[in-house]
Amino acid sequence: MPENEKMEKELEGYRENINDIDEKIIELLNKRGEIALKIANIKKVLNLEVYQPNREREIIEKLKEKSNVLKPTNIESIWKEIMGACKDIQSAIIKVGYLGPEGTFTHQAALEFFPKAGTEFIPSKGIIEIFEDIEKNLIEFGIVPIENSLQGTVRDTLDSLIERDLIIYGEVELRIIQNLITLPEADLSNIKKIFSHPQAFGQSRTWIKTNLPTANLVNMNSTAEAVYKIKELNDPSNAAIGNEFSSTLNDLKILSPKIEDSSSNSTRFLIISKRENEVKEGRLKTSIVYVTKHVPGALYRVLKLFADADINLLKIESRPRRKGRWEYIFLMDFEGDKDDSKIINVIEKMKDLVIWYKILGSYPLPTISH
Repeated sequence: MPENEKMEKELEGYRENINDIDEKIIELLNKRGEIALKIANIKKVLNLEVYQPNREREIIEKLKEKSNVLKPTNIESIWKEIMGACKDIQSAIIKVGYLGPEGTFTHQAALEFFPKAGTEFIPSKGIIEIFEDIEKNLIEFGIVPIENSLQGTVRDTLDSLIERDLIIYGEVELRIIQNLITLPEADLSNIKKIFSHPQAFGQSRTWIKTNLPTANLVNMNSTAEAVYKIKELNDPSNAAIGNEFSSTLNDLKILSPKIEDSSSNSTRFLIISKRENEVKEGRLKTSIVYVTKHVPGALYRVLKLFADADINLLKIESRPRRKGRWEYIFLMDFEGDKDDSKIINVIEKMKDLVIWYKILGSYPLPTISH
């Protein structure tokens, strides 16, 4: 038998193996779904939450250790979707609010954190609306930007965290890549008008000045809205600056990729909720805000408490407090769990040095998504 014919026969045999394996996977997924329904019914009787993130994390970590072919990140992605699909059939859909419309960086960050299956992603018009929707129990989670590596803290998010009774459930760090997006037939030499958010223009200033110095820049509420706009206008002389995700959603072309001035441009997004994150494994971080007493060295003494306890500070910044004249509020992130005895002891000692404080939550340290 010729070598090529032999290899083709071997290939066909492997394909039949794959088909058999796929059928077994479907059978097992159906069985998993049936058991998930039984679990949901028991939880309802016992008045327990269907969504148990700590249990899900425990399962995923064990499965990642068992895989010697697929990458751990792929195992995590696959099982997040399987678990999300099971929540779907359990009628336990998670509602997540994000800054709309579809295709924003916030939407992209939400998809990084939550499974597509079993999650309803709901666009909101603003950060404050997301906080209000959680308070009204219209959504269970919200995702909002807190800090850009180039442009600093997002004031509306920080003020809402300070003033409202919600906590941080998790965090996503997203690499911000800006692209020049156009209609499929567009050419760079014919671009006369660019639509985008002011921040995107600021992040791509050098590229625009070098490549399209005479183009008219039109400000929009978001980069996603800019992409929708050029699709609606259907004029090849228009372009938008935005992410690849929004380009794909609208079947448009990336005429020039990665036009941002800095490759280190990243944004931190917070997942906010009424509920605490139950995951206690791996590296955790805690966020806290406080106002020190008006005595010399008060801030130094607070920081010294953490240093003496060998607690690693990840970030500290100050800003004027809106409720007090000439008072400053400090936002601080540190490594560790707020329920750890060492941290509880430090917080207890800190009470003598501050006039007000609020723990914003403990949650896993994020990994950056590209």
